[in-house]
Amino acid sequence: MSKKWMSRLLAGALAFTTVFGTGFTAKADDTNASKDQITVYVAAEGQDEEGHSVDTGKIALVVDEESTAEEAARIAFKSHDIAYDFVESSYGAYVNGIGDITAPADYHKGYWSFCINGGYADYGISQTVLKDNDKISFVFAYGSYATATGAAVYADDPAKNPDSEKAAKLLTEAKAQQDVLADAIYDQVFGDGTVTGIEQPNNLYIAFSLLRAGYKADDCFKKMYEKTAAQLKELKDKGTVTVGEEEKDFDTLVKGNPEFAYAKIVLFVTAMGKDARDINGFDLIEAMADKNTYKNTEGQDMRDCTMLLAFDSADYQLPTGDNYITRAELVANVTDQVGNAIARVATAASMYTVDDVAMPLQALYPYLSGENSADVVKACTRGVHFMENLQNRKGAYSAWGSDNNVYSLAQVMTAMGQLRINPCSEADGSDFIKEGNTVLDAAAAFVNTDEKSVDADLMQWQPEQLLRGLNAVIRVMTNSPSLYALKEKDPVSSNEPVQSPSAVPSNVPSGNPTAAPTAVPSNVPSGNPTAAPSAVPSNVPSGNPTTVPSQTPVPSQKTTPSATAVPTKKPSKTSTKKTSVVKKVKAAKTKVSVKKGKKAAIKWNVTTTKKASIAKKIKVSVNKKNVKIVKKSVKKKKETQYQVTVTVKGVKKGKAVVTLNADGKKSKVTVTVK
Repeated sequence: MSKKWMSRLLAGALAFTTVFGTGFTAKADDTNASKDQITVYVAAEGQDEEGHSVDTGKIALVVDEESTAEEAARIAFKSHDIAYDFVESSYGAYVNGIGDITAPADYHKGYWSFCINGGYADYGISQTVLKDNDKISFVFAYGSYATATGAAVYADDPAKNPDSEKAAKLLTEAKAQQDVLADAIYDQVFGDGTVTGIEQPNNLYIAFSLLRAGYKADDCFKKMYEKTAAQLKELKDKGTVTVGEEEKDFDTLVKGNPEFAYAKIVLFVTAMGKDARDINGFDLIEAMADKNTYKNTEGQDMRDCTMLLAFDSADYQLPTGDNYITRAELVANVTDQVGNAIARVATAASMYTVDDVAMPLQALYPYLSGENSADVVKACTRGVHFMENLQNRKGAYSAWGSDNNVYSLAQVMTAMGQLRINPCSEADGSDFIKEGNTVLDAAAAFVNTDEKSVDADLMQWQPEQLLRGLNAVIRVMTNSPSLYALKEKDPVSSNEPVQSPSAVPSNVPSGNPTAAPTAVPSNVPSGNPTAAPSAVPSNVPSGNPTTVPSQTPVPSQKTTPSATAVPTKKPSKTSTKKTSVVKKVKAAKTKVSVKKGKKAAIKWNVTTTKKASIAKKIKVSVNKKNVKIVKKSVKKKKETQYQVTVTVKGVKKGKAVVTLNADGKKSKVTVTVK
């Protein structure tokens, strides 16, 4: 039985009334580990009389509770190298310039207005105290922006949301996409008849994904299970598994990732209808819960959430005792991870994406109600809002130079499915439809159902991620058990909470900041600018504009506040250790052809000795002017592997060599321009 994600959040809210609106203790770094954090968004837009324009896009950032709009704006603009000019006055700071636009002396030619959550702010930037999920806009009020009450990047007209007919069409298309994608994945991985077992846990996870999508390949999957069961018996009896002519222990066999391997094996055998506690006498649940194994895999970000998904897939009972991990420990770690991920993703120049927030959320649904659920509810509420706000107007997610990154999209879709969020409806309080576009609209770019084809780039790396994403949301829309709920009855489907309207948190915080001074002027014009009381400075001056601060009061406020200027706050950045070493660089193709005047993509796989950011270590050069480099992107594929894509343009006929230098390791590709 399916549930609305907000209903489950409300169950936690009824038991813990302080959950909503207080933020999350995000341990972004050691110095901020004890501080409550909130996530807010800053955007600046506009064009002046001289044609100068500003469009910062939507900047997500994590700040301390009780931060002001001024502090958040300074952090956002500094971290993204955006010039700004905030002028201090006895009434706090006001905005004089952002980017290439400085407010002219004549207000008729424009001024910077300050809006929050889609309306003019009630107070100035120095006095507006922020709440979690607040959306800050600086709009240069001139021309087409003259009456705007928020940045266009936040635009989201609910009137464009899909009606029941369109939702039905999207569901039908999603099912067709799922079938086409499943066919392509099966043919690519299992089409040659090769039968794999625990030596390739990723293949078992692919088989799990196909099984959950309803793909019919019973003979293949049966052989895979039989091989897996035989290998587990051998592992139990001897402590090793024979691969070829070599004996390998489990850790060596799975290349030092035993927890991930166990989890994927558990999910596969459970999807096959088997009990993971007894596969030929091997107890996979006990093996995965062993603390010695757990401690030997520290530093692997998605370890705990993957383990939880496997343990909860059939509501498996964990062994007890000091030698075993507990669900409570895993839940606490995954809950913390949501806040940590938000802080990392919201850091400028970060290598992290919304994926890092979506993945831990996938494991938390069973823990949104019950004992000790307050932190889980808080983390899920904040994480869901974060995913909502990072969704763009295509219904997609931007990452690694693309405004529709398939892997970010897939992970968000999977999280939505796990949290029982219908992608075509916002009736449950969610906000995953932007200007009428859903994640299903975005997914359609990668699977062509008419031609029965799949995007070539997607098929090069883990297309099963999108398969799981599609299947996850299809399950919500068809009222089916969730992707990872493998028992006949969803283990988290009982005790449906009763929705209490009074407990519903506001998706958009109210305009009046409760902690803000009541007599502080606004730095946004409200109503007729010339009607401002003479006792308070105006943002639209009627006298000498060079001597009056550009702040506009709310007409009912006639007292002059004391100075409330806030000192500049340094950007809060997550430090990244620069100790990684590139181990290997390999070109996908060593020879590439391109027509003159056309573009072609060159790809390299870069392997590092450990998880690290390599974007700044990448240098690309070309030896001849036959080829011009026009774009470079770096995409994380897994813990220690990245894909570097360089787009080149053929300038004149002939050959050129494009060289990738990744921290000293080089790889060359010959490009022929025809």
